[in-house]
Amino acid sequence: MIIWCSGISGSGRKDYLREVAAYFQQQGRRCRVLEFGELLAKVQGETRIADDATTLLDGNPVVLDVQRSAAFRRLMDELRGWPAEDVAIISNHACFMRRGRLQTAMDMAQVKAHLAPIVDFYATVVDGAFEVYARQQEHAEWRGHLTVAEIAIWRDFETTLTQVLATYESKPFYVLARAEPPEMLYRLCQRPLPKRIYLSYPITAITRTNPELLEEASALAARLRDEGYVVYNPMAVDDTPVSLGTRGLEMGVTQQGIAAAEPYLNSQTISRDFQLIDQADWVVVYYPTDKISPGVLSEMQHARDVRIPVFLCAFPGAISPFLGILYQEAFATPEDLLAALRRNAGG
Repeated sequence: MIIWCSGISGSGRKDYLREVAAYFQQQGRRCRVLEFGELLAKVQGETRIADDATTLLDGNPVVLDVQRSAAFRRLMDELRGWPAEDVAIISNHACFMRRGRLQTAMDMAQVKAHLAPIVDFYATVVDGAFEVYARQQEHAEWRGHLTVAEIAIWRDFETTLTQVLATYESKPFYVLARAEPPEMLYRLCQRPLPKRIYLSYPITAITRTNPELLEEASALAARLRDEGYVVYNPMAVDDTPVSLGTRGLEMGVTQQGIAAAEPYLNSQTISRDFQLIDQADWVVVYYPTDKISPGVLSEMQHARDVRIPVFLCAFPGAISPFLGILYQEAFATPEDLLAALRRNAGG
């Protein structure tokens, strides 16, 4: 099995995939991560054209294409004859945001001719834009290059380009949050594929009035994972500002920078959650409050529109008929929900 996994610089993609490979090993299954940037660095080390893979982006585009072609040949050599029962993860960018402009990361003609036919599915690792910004400040080649707004734009293009390629090749595509456990990608490689669940809950409403309910939602996510499901938790990508002081960094984000990023972050929160629903088999709505949540209602509506079953859990009091048309079954407790999901899953 071969997976192409993209993710922007600072997304935590490399660390996440190392954790995934270690998890595969713990489960007794062979997994190898092939970092395209490392293959590119080997080519540069031999030709001495650039100091590293990132600064090569600032040079002659013809030289860059030659370097990438050489690295691509090395990648294909590594993949040639790869056993079907083992997993190879190609770790690479779909595009780059550099000095205010977007650049492609690979020769798509080469990808189309040689790589795409053998890739089983595509994925993009994402993380909160402020976390990405903080990580970028820790590396000299990225420090001070991008604003949070530019990072949000790059993250969106990275995800979209990878999804377009997957759709063009009629292959599955998944958004993976950096904060999710490595078992998620492991389970997406299992055959038969486990049921995938999007966990919806009224985040804004309960954060302000009943923050302890967030812990209950997290506990439900853990129980669903313990049952063997793939679980997408929308809270795994947090686009709220983070403090850089604890990292010893001086390059903070100004209020103007935060305001400039907000339109992109708000829009992407909606599109990302809808994408997570689209890549799920079921939606579980944990709604233990009488507070109105436009977000949850929109997610239930979207799931109904794309014909994904919705299961409601822990809703207090009588259920309005207008809410009733948005779900298949309602359960009073997580225990009742889990029992029903087992039956639906054939377990």
